[in-house]
Amino acid sequence: MRRFMWLGVMTMAAVAVADDAAAQGLMPVRRNVLGFSAALMQPTGEFEQFVRMGGGLNLNFVAGLDRAGMLGLRVEGGVLWYGHEHYDVWLGPRVPYGYFGVNTDNFIGTIGVGPQLTLGTGPVRPYGFGLVGVSYFATTSSVEDGWGDTYDSQLNYDDATLSLGAGGGLLVQIGGRGHPLYLDVGAQWTHNGQTTYLREGSIVDYPDGSSVIFPIRSDADHWTFRLGLGFGI
Repeated sequence: MRRFMWLGVMTMAAVAVADDAAAQGLMPVRRNVLGFSAALMQPTGEFEQFVRMGGGLNLNFVAGLDRAGMLGLRVEGGVLWYGHEHYDVWLGPRVPYGYFGVNTDNFIGTIGVGPQLTLGTGPVRPYGFGLVGVSYFATTSSVEDGWGDTYDSQLNYDDATLSLGAGGGLLVQIGGRGHPLYLDVGAQWTHNGQTTYLREGSIVDYPDGSSVIFPIRSDADHWTFRLGLGFGI
């Protein structure tokens, strides 16, 4: 239910901007669009049992294959962070400023390519797309001093899997003529299938300095809801 609530809020914002754009008589004239967006991740199915929510950034480029820009080739990549842990380590009295911070991050790196269909030629243009690509699940840790300088970092665990995605949204022109500026609001479902990954609490440290990793293997499907900007080029 939450995923549809977020999509509804973003869609209403897009419609409000569209009314203003229509009043200005703006018309999109570029078939290639470069987009940047913030993303909110909502896990589904088995993934939702182990991970709550996440967020990140997305970059996409749509190359128009016809003059009107209706049929295009979409290439996109992004990073979604879904877990973070921090704790302090005391290295002893012989080390100046002996407290150091350990930061552990869980994230998903994604890349995909596929067709996109964009409808209409007015200031509001709905679109839909399909993607095939790779999702890279990784957990890293870094050691930092009190000034934020990193002394060491390591990869704790990683896994990569084939991903399939489908999504859609609205491009709402909010400015420009020769190089239009769009508000881009959309949603995407990603199927990752069985994947091995870590979450918060998967790395257990013991007083003697040793640690044990407890990986999780499950489906890792999720929704992402995006709000960003597109630039006609």
